[in-house]
Amino acid sequence: MIKKWTMILFKRRVLLALLILIQFAIIGLIVNQSIATSLVWETIFTLLSIGVALHVVWKKGKEAYKITWILQVLIFPIYGTLFYIIFNRQTQTKKLQRKLETIYALHRSYLLDDFTVLEEAKNAHPEQGRLMHYLTHTAGFPVYDQTDVTYYAIGETYFEAMLDEMRRAKRYIFFEFFIVADGTMWDQMLEVMERKAKEGVEVRVMYDDIGSFTKLDPNTKQRLIDKGIDCRIYNPFHPVLTSSQNNRDHRKVLSIDGVTAFTGGMNISDEYINEINRFGHWKDNGIKMSGKGAWGLTLIFLQLWQTMDDHLSDEAIRRLLPPVIENYLENSAAGYVQPFSDSPTDTENIGENVLIKLIYAAKESIDIYTPYLILDENLETALILAAESGVKIRIVTPKQWDKYLVHVTTRSYYNELVDAGVQIYEYTKGFMHAKTVLADGEVAVVGTINFDYRSLYLHFENGVLLYGNRVLKEIETDINETIKMSEEMTEEDLSYSLPVRLVKSLLRLFAPLM
Repeated sequence: MIKKWTMILFKRRVLLALLILIQFAIIGLIVNQSIATSLVWETIFTLLSIGVALHVVWKKGKEAYKITWILQVLIFPIYGTLFYIIFNRQTQTKKLQRKLETIYALHRSYLLDDFTVLEEAKNAHPEQGRLMHYLTHTAGFPVYDQTDVTYYAIGETYFEAMLDEMRRAKRYIFFEFFIVADGTMWDQMLEVMERKAKEGVEVRVMYDDIGSFTKLDPNTKQRLIDKGIDCRIYNPFHPVLTSSQNNRDHRKVLSIDGVTAFTGGMNISDEYINEINRFGHWKDNGIKMSGKGAWGLTLIFLQLWQTMDDHLSDEAIRRLLPPVIENYLENSAAGYVQPFSDSPTDTENIGENVLIKLIYAAKESIDIYTPYLILDENLETALILAAESGVKIRIVTPKQWDKYLVHVTTRSYYNELVDAGVQIYEYTKGFMHAKTVLADGEVAVVGTINFDYRSLYLHFENGVLLYGNRVLKEIETDINETIKMSEEMTEEDLSYSLPVRLVKSLLRLFAPLM
């Protein structure tokens, strides 16, 4: 038993956590000793806290973040000030953004965009024309036609589809997920990737270090390299207090040969296919794109992959281009797709802007799947105004929570929304992890974006807009069936006692940091 605990203690993940705690302890000791023994230091920290508060007020950014930081500085003038300085050091973030801008410029020539397709899509879906224009011209994500889309309403079928396509790979497999965990799911995918690597298929694997930190064997990267698989761990966790550790790769992309690509809410862990039971039945979804649109997701994978390249070249992109896809579909009934991504390192909140424009453009209905509902003033206002304008809005969140404080904070937003006419349902069978918005049954976004601050402002995310696609009816059917397995939140359910209301209000003050 002693030997077992000794091995656990000295594992990398435990040591790193201990080093973080030691840093907190050292900072606290230094500050306490300095203030206790010197009026000068007390004065310095007081002036510093005032300066930080003024800096937060003048700094461009979300008002909710400003209020949260100002409260911390006012309530804890010393520690709040120090944590603000530590967690807002932006040296690494600015360096990463400069690298990303270079990558975006390199990719621009290989987007395979066609402005004729954009105009055709605008004419077919005029109510979404502004959104298409914004993502194409401002964000750099074109609209694609000749793309067949398959919708998977549950993780089990989505996983089988990914395995089937991986087995068919001829040139390359690109794999990017926030969480990779040891288990049945990972073992089966790894077996396919190892076999394909032996056949000469180029296999690249990228996963987020924090997302997989406690779930994956720390020797996984070397094992993959030994098997001929190129592996990169995004933003490795280091025992240094810095804001860059907040910027996680929350994207989920699987690209096969640049002509087939998957995305959705699914990570690579057994609960996502209900192989194990963590929070009841796990509800997730995803899509497969076959055709031109798959290349858009492939480039999104390359965005973060190439931030870890020492040198960038046209040849590195050119050799990955898919074969010319002519007349992939017999007609345009399949609709249009627009893959996009979001980065926390720039000033453009693409994910939030997409959601807000979808809400404001809706005429009849908005249906939303999200595991978390922690809204800033822009999204909350958009939902309330749409509901009060007669748009039928249904939101499905989980009844069974995975993070208690986050779940309580999510519920703190229910009252205002329900009062405005929004219908909120909690999925009673287990955990709702899907991230999907369906507007008027005519346009949808499926991807990795949650309705919370982390997804919208701190994480790297991706999604795909579907305009007029055949699968929109399947998404609508899935939502209707899911709602039958959900409990609607009524005014009676939301009649909380005074202490509970106070706790919820307090949690909302700190929602931007959750």
